[in-house]
Amino acid sequence: MKNLKTILSMIIVGCCAFIPMMNVEAISPAEIGYSGSNVTSENREGTYYLTLTGDAVQDLIVSDGETVVLDLNGHTLVNYTDAVETIKVNEGGVLTIVDNSAEETGTVSQVETSTYGPITNYGTLIIESGNFTTPLDFYVVRNEGANLTINGGNFTTGSTTTSLIGNIKYNELSADLPTMTINGGTFEAGSDVIRNNENTAVTITGGTFTSQSAFALDNLGSATVTGGTFTSVENSAIRHQIDSTNPDFSSFNITNATLNSAADKGDYAIYDRAVNEDVTDDYNITTDADGNLVLEELTPVTDVTDETEEVSNEENPETSDGILLFLGLTIVGFAGVALAYRRLHN
Repeated sequence: MKNLKTILSMIIVGCCAFIPMMNVEAISPAEIGYSGSNVTSENREGTYYLTLTGDAVQDLIVSDGETVVLDLNGHTLVNYTDAVETIKVNEGGVLTIVDNSAEETGTVSQVETSTYGPITNYGTLIIESGNFTTPLDFYVVRNEGANLTINGGNFTTGSTTTSLIGNIKYNELSADLPTMTINGGTFEAGSDVIRNNENTAVTITGGTFTSQSAFALDNLGSATVTGGTFTSVENSAIRHQIDSTNPDFSSFNITNATLNSAADKGDYAIYDRAVNEDVTDDYNITTDADGNLVLEELTPVTDVTDETEEVSNEENPETSDGILLFLGLTIVGFAGVALAYRRLHN
C-alpha cells in the first residue's frame, strides 16, 4: 500500500511538472518564462520584457492591461497549439515586437496544422523589426484592433489566395475603427499585399509592397498613402473598390508614392461592389491637387443605328427616284382610265 501511495505521488508530481509544457491554451507573459521555454520574462515597472533565448514553441497572449515588449533575438517563434494564433493581443493589451539580434533573423511563423494565422491584434500592436511569414492561407497579421503600427520588418506568405496583411472590422457593433499605419518594411505576396477592408482605415508613409498576381494595396475603406513603392507583376499596383450606390463607401488619397504595374494594366483598378464587377474601363481615373482619387465616368456611346438608316435613305437617290417614278406612272394610269370612261359614256 505504501508503495502504491509513493507511485501515485510520483505520478501527480510528474504531471504537475509537465502541465506548463502541455500549454493547452495561450500562455500569459508572466507564465511564459518557465524552465525550458526558451523565453525569459522580466517585469520592469509594469512592462513585461520577453526575450527568446532559442527557437520557441509557444502561444503568447497579451491581455487587457498588459504591456509587453517581445525581442525575437534572432530566433523563431511558432505556436504550440494549432487551434490558436502564435501571438494574440486582446483588447486593452499592448505589444511591441523587435529583433535586436545582429543578423535580424528573428521570425514569427506557425505550424502547418494551424487553423489560425500567426498574429491577431485586437488591441495595440507595434512591429519594429523581425521576419513574419506563413506557409498557409491566412493573414500573417490580422488587425481588428484600434491600432496596428508597422515601422519595419519583412513580411512574406506562401499563399496565392489570401492577403498578406488584413485590416478588418469583424464586429459590426464595435465603435472602434480598426486602424493600421505602415511607415516602413518589406512586404511580398502572391495575392493582395495589404487588404484594407470595409469600415477600416490605413495610412501608409513608406515601405516596399510587391504582389505577384493581385494588388499591392486593395482598398475598400479609407486609405491615405503619402509614400512607399507599390508593385504588381501581373496586375495594377492598386485596386480601389467603390459602391456606385453609396458615394461614402470608401475613399482614397495618394501622394508621393511610386506605382509599378504590369505593362498592359493601369496603375489603378476600380471594382464596383454594387454590381460585383471590374469597372476600370468605365472611368477616367485621375487625382486632384490634394491627392484624392477622382473617378470621372466616361460618356456611354450613343446608339446611332436609326440615324444611320435615315442618312442611308437620304443618300440613296436611286431609291427616291424609283418611288417618284412609280407614283407618277400610277397617276397617269388613273388619268387615262378616267378619260376613256368619259369618252365611252358620251
